[in-house]
Amino acid sequence: MIASVVSVLFLALVLLMSGGTTASGQVDEHEEWNRRIRELRKAGRQADAIALAEEYRGKVKEGYGSEHPRYANVLKVLANILQNTDRVEEAESLMRRALEIDEKNFGPEHPDVADDLRDLGVIQRNANRAGEAEALLRRSLAIEEKNFGPKDPRLIPTLTEFALLLSINEHIAEARQVFFRILSIRQSVEAVAATEDLCNSERQQKIDSAVKQKVEAQRKLVNCRKEYEKTKTFFTLETMDDRCKQQKTFADRAEGKYRAASATVCPPAARQ
Repeated sequence: MIASVVSVLFLALVLLMSGGTTASGQVDEHEEWNRRIRELRKAGRQADAIALAEEYRGKVKEGYGSEHPRYANVLKVLANILQNTDRVEEAESLMRRALEIDEKNFGPEHPDVADDLRDLGVIQRNANRAGEAEALLRRSLAIEEKNFGPKDPRLIPTLTEFALLLSINEHIAEARQVFFRILSIRQSVEAVAATEDLCNSERQQKIDSAVKQKVEAQRKLVNCRKEYEKTKTFFTLETMDDRCKQQKTFADRAEGKYRAASATVCPPAARQ
């Protein structure tokens, strides 16, 4: 069950990394192939999904070469399918190759490398190779902490896999620490999101109130000026500005409140 959930999340990650649409608005070829593979897997046609992934692997290799990050992405998709059909050794080989490509292209401490290490660690965990799985997951976590900091929600997938490994190996005390760390990060994210929602709500209320005041003040100013034009005569001494001074002051104040409310910037919520 866990492996199935992780596989879906992993495939989604690969799709996000590969991009969505081209500049012309057409569906990206990589996304389209992944969509077809995903549909085959969902229908339980694993053999057909593997065959399609192998076909696309050849096309990407021909178009981009075997050292390109896109080729690494295809290897990850294929490795994920193979892992879930109990072809663990083949899956491991493909993931190691993908890791090698990403390290060469991005460097050993890039977030994509951390993702590869995590996915390879999951393969090792599912193959009951606890020692290597732990080393891979710890290295993945260290890279993510260096890139994002110790409390970033992007650490949660790796922390989750690590906690599961510790639990399976009955390292209960450390597993509990990791689970509590995950909980703490989630609570922080939710708290920040709640603060942003509240700020946005209050900001919108202020804007709505300012708009009403602005409209009403402008209406009164316009009416005052119209009334002045109707009633002025040759002997009228006061100017329009004098007659409508109070209404103009109210209109200016309302405009200032509207601009201040619109300029309010709420702190962005932590990245999910």
